[in-house]
Amino acid sequence: MLLNFMQIFVGSTNPVKLNATIIAASETWPEVVVQGFDVTSGVSEQPITDQETKQGAINRAQQALIKGLGATPTNKSHNGQETLGMGLEGGVFIDDEDQMWTTVWGAVVDQEEQVFLGNGARFKVPSLVAQEILAGGEMGPFMADYCQVPSLKTREGLIGVVTKNFVDRTEEYATIAKLVLGLWYGQDWQKTLK
Repeated sequence: MLLNFMQIFVGSTNPVKLNATIIAASETWPEVVVQGFDVTSGVSEQPITDQETKQGAINRAQQALIKGLGATPTNKSHNGQETLGMGLEGGVFIDDEDQMWTTVWGAVVDQEEQVFLGNGARFKVPSLVAQEILAGGEMGPFMADYCQVPSLKTREGLIGVVTKNFVDRTEEYATIAKLVLGLWYGQDWQKTLK
């Protein structure tokens, strides 16, 4: 699939999610245009199941595409031009051993309303944080307060804290963003084998 122009509308204005999308797309599309829109996820502020987190990513991608197309004079894809919606949503889930884990879902929605999904970046949530979430708190604000870093959610996130910045949140999200963009990009893979 040869594209001359790629535009991606992201369902967030969080610099982590915008930069993750740029990193994920720029190798294949060096001149990619990425624009963020403030949309609601349609799920809890702190998603606490894998399904809820996945739905948040889908909702963000769909709303971003709608908002982006409404704000930008763009025609439906043709002649090597494409516009996509990207949703990235972080959450937690409890496994069958009652352990809390992080989860990140990514969704890409194209103008034909196809949805491409990917998931990853799972690690066990420290018990201190898990207790706060189970008591009704949200990971981002709790960690920002605990670490005394007001913008933790838009910077290194929990993964940066627990790995001492060996892995940061942008890097974590970029992997998921690249996966879902790749699934969209490679959707016709079977046709090349025949």
